[in-house]
Amino acid sequence: MSYAIETYDLTKIYKSEGRSVVAVDHLNLKVEKGSVFGLLGPNGAGKTTLIMMLTGLTLPTGGSAKVLGYDIIKESIQIRRKVGLLPDPFGFYDHLTAEQNLEYIAALNDIHKSERKKLIEDVLTTVGLYEVRNRKVGGFSRGMKQRLGIAQALLKNPELLIFDEPTAGLDPEGARAFRELVVKLSKEGKTVMLSTHLLFEVGPLCNSIGIMNRGRLIVQGKVRELIEKLMVEEGYKIRIKGKGDMQSLASAIMQLSDVNKVEREDDAVIVRAKRDVRAEISRLALSYGVEISTLQVEEPTLEDLFMRYYRMEGIEHA
Repeated sequence: MSYAIETYDLTKIYKSEGRSVVAVDHLNLKVEKGSVFGLLGPNGAGKTTLIMMLTGLTLPTGGSAKVLGYDIIKESIQIRRKVGLLPDPFGFYDHLTAEQNLEYIAALNDIHKSERKKLIEDVLTTVGLYEVRNRKVGGFSRGMKQRLGIAQALLKNPELLIFDEPTAGLDPEGARAFRELVVKLSKEGKTVMLSTHLLFEVGPLCNSIGIMNRGRLIVQGKVRELIEKLMVEEGYKIRIKGKGDMQSLASAIMQLSDVNKVEREDDAVIVRAKRDVRAEISRLALSYGVEISTLQVEEPTLEDLFMRYYRMEGIEHA
């Protein structure tokens, strides 16, 4: 298996007024190439510090890491050539236009002058800023500056894109457009890392996640596998709808082995069990003359998964 990001006991300790503050604590992370990876966690979890180390903007105190096969200490220049980064926040020159800012950034990244104009037009069109390319950035809203930040990350046609709080300041339309962009980049085979505490904005895009807290990686894996694991550990939730004597059916279901709870919810019966008992429910429905219209397992959502680990860590606010 090929990885875009690999870290080995990666650690960052800051010294402040004689104290040691552990920002990233012996972190071991693997991000597959071509995946959309969600780096999730509350503010102050260590996500931004991790990103700074991965892109060579700060050196680790201990451990090691590779990005696209390059060592983050010895080969950080090669990494920056192949990685598009949207930091939070991104600074632009307010007295320059959007186009001029991108021209400057393109020059810093050694993009040949003959290629710049077309590249800049393309990325500005992608983020919906082409029509205001000649306006000074000082007059841009926060959301427009965020979109310009996304544009500069795309300039190098990078193999890996790292977005730190990418939807911060975006209006609903801008956030929707960003999600569509991530889907497009993923289809093109690019690796995307989304670092955020706003799970609802980008969580559904991710096929793999890692959750950080207090500098530690508390869980990582493919979303599908983590949800299946959660179902095994916390049980199945089965929703039943039908016509007939639902009360008697509910009472009978409660007698099944591995059924923990049966309750009514509006016009449905909700069964919580240690395993999938739908086959037994179907047989009981036949014996009680109940015509089943709905008999489905309701899988945990990514938010359920997120909150499960937050509760384990004692975090009150995501």
